[in-house]
Amino acid sequence: MVFNFYAPSKILLPYIQGYLEANSVNATAGGEHKLFPNGFSGVFFNFGKPGKLILKREYTTAPVSIYGQIDHHFTAIHYPGFYSLGVLLKPTMLSKLLHVDMGEFTNKAFDGILIRGDLKELHAKLEEADLTTSKIALLNDYFIKAFTNIHTTDTLADATLHNIHRNATVSIEKLAKDLRVSERYLEMQFKKYVGLSPKTYSLILRFKRIEQQLNASAKPSWRQMDFVQDYYDQNHFIKDFKRFTGHTPSAYLLNNVEMGRSYLLS
Repeated sequence: MVFNFYAPSKILLPYIQGYLEANSVNATAGGEHKLFPNGFSGVFFNFGKPGKLILKREYTTAPVSIYGQIDHHFTAIHYPGFYSLGVLLKPTMLSKLLHVDMGEFTNKAFDGILIRGDLKELHAKLEEADLTTSKIALLNDYFIKAFTNIHTTDTLADATLHNIHRNATVSIEKLAKDLRVSERYLEMQFKKYVGLSPKTYSLILRFKRIEQQLNASAKPSWRQMDFVQDYYDQNHFIKDFKRFTGHTPSAYLLNNVEMGRSYLLS
């Protein structure tokens, strides 16, 4: 499986993180990849023999698959001839696009055509397009129109996201105090629009920071990493790392889990 990441049109940057292409058209055998959460929900357009996605349970990939936030490592299984082009949406944008409670989408995949009928026509257009650039242009056109026609005013969840991105170790108590709401209300609104608790989202951000430093280091050493200071003790670090990768830190480096890294680069 070959993975490529493409930036969206500039006008879509507030809404879409990017497009992720997964291509095994020229593969001679199927494969299985362990993937890591990255803080984005997505809409994936799939072609060829259906693959499988193993989250809390196993899903067969629909022609259009919509999934919410994922809070642990998961597995994707593909077969020769499979091709997928996914849209990674900023944390609150799937909720605004579909008018859904994202808490109901966490660790789940849905048949997108049953949720939004016009995705069937877009899938057909993508299948007819020969070049990746043509497919990206179709996605840009569709989502520019889609987000132009919906209400995307910032919510409490958006303000919370902004504060978490400024400080991934900030406590829920401080977040609520700064935004002048109760902790319970903030958590409810965040989960409604994002699909995760603020704490879990913060942990994913910290984990992504770990990945970025690992990718930038030729000979990584845990003790030299800046992120070590974010953790109360080594046990917390190991527990979170294993949750998101399925490996202990030492086993991860030993096995060099490249697929997890490339997926997270988005």
